[in-house]
Amino acid sequence: MPVSRRRPSPAMVVACLALFVALAGTSVAAVTQLARNSVGTPQLKRNAVTAAKINPNAVRTGHVLNGSLLVEDFKAGQIPQGPKGDKGDKGDKGDQGAPGLSGYEIVTATNSVTAFYANQITINCPAGKRAFGGGSVNVLTAGEGPYVWYSYPKTDGTGWNVGTARNSPGTWTMEGYVVCATSS
Repeated sequence: MPVSRRRPSPAMVVACLALFVALAGTSVAAVTQLARNSVGTPQLKRNAVTAAKINPNAVRTGHVLNGSLLVEDFKAGQIPQGPKGDKGDKGDKGDQGAPGLSGYEIVTATNSVTAFYANQITINCPAGKRAFGGGSVNVLTAGEGPYVWYSYPKTDGTGWNVGTARNSPGTWTMEGYVVCATSS
């Protein structure tokens, strides 16, 4: 028995053709509309460019920021050594450095007064040490004041002077301190 086939209508042919052009056109447009050199840093995913994907000699001196490379980035022997420094008076060692401090300690002392306007104390460093700072730690009192009136090193540098005062006579105990060390 013969099979009869119907021909598609002209409207169906035009609709199928339009669908084919529409589907093929968007994929072609996506590939052909990407301009040369239009992909930059914002379009790349993190870690998308690896050393294996970069052509040899693609990164040159002008592309590297000055000061951004580390010694580990170079092969052995690639970095030339600078000239050797001058020798000091003692063989290969350099000049003697600045004097340092040793034997650091804080020395404290207290002084109490009764029915008086002022209180003062001098705190001395142990023999052979110099004062590098000082002041008043605690002013223990009942009532108004007292206030630190002065705080300075002894003129010979071996201790610290602290004085406190108040507006009216009172009784209080003052604790002062001095920071001492040996300077070589």
